[in-house]
Amino acid sequence: MIRSFFLENEYGEIYYFDYRNQTIITQVSGLGFSLDIKYLQYHRMYAKSEYQIPLTEITETLIFLKGYQGYKTFVDYLSKSNKEHKLHYTTPAFKAYTYVDVSNLSKAELVSGTIQSQIIFKKLSLWIKEKSYEIIANGSSYGKVYPYQYPFIYANSYQGITHINNQGLDEAPLNIEIYGAFLNPEITVKKNGTIIQKLKLYVESDDATLTVISNPSEQVIQMIENGTTYDIYGMQDFEADNFLFINHGDYEIEFKPGVSLPSACRVTLFEGYMGI
Repeated sequence: MIRSFFLENEYGEIYYFDYRNQTIITQVSGLGFSLDIKYLQYHRMYAKSEYQIPLTEITETLIFLKGYQGYKTFVDYLSKSNKEHKLHYTTPAFKAYTYVDVSNLSKAELVSGTIQSQIIFKKLSLWIKEKSYEIIANGSSYGKVYPYQYPFIYANSYQGITHINNQGLDEAPLNIEIYGAFLNPEITVKKNGTIIQKLKLYVESDDATLTVISNPSEQVIQMIENGTTYDIYGMQDFEADNFLFINHGDYEIEFKPGVSLPSACRVTLFEGYMGI
């Protein structure tokens, strides 16, 4: 199986661990998982009561084929950002990333002018696989230019409804982006025909972009209209869930823009995996 790794910083700049940067990974560890588990004793048996996912490390051994020049280029790349990086893992069958901090980078001279380093990442999240679903409530998405690129679109709907599947762990966040016209838009999440969660905003526009980020570390509700960004956190229906999460399994998502004008919705699911 051919696998590859690369880093991405907050600016979207990529550092590839391959021939493109003349940087080769020879060893890697820490791709699995460990759990802190608590058990309750019942007579002579134990039952799991709860578990926590502790902070763990991913260790890689790097060979910089350009020697000190290559090592310095990598250090300069890391120095550009004070925030965590995304460490991407790709194979022909699976792609995911995890958030990491660099806690240590060693340096040792090797023969022929190369440098070997051991880099240690603090793993800050689950392994995350993104899936995007497009819902068309009115009209067509033909010719629509979205401000972001999505590598995967798993479903398209022209009736305002689509179906999604979370193959990862429970409590996977859903990020919502609504484009076009809307009047008090609403999104419902159904399981076996029953509404289990709902998003509703009291806002109106003939042409704008709504964004609802559910990720617990960065929960945002905002609108971009005529090039201006507005914080509309206070315009949510506080009796609704609004920040949406789904457990493992299949769900139906319905988008109601509240108008008959062209409107589209992008739902991004962040599947979480403990190990890869």
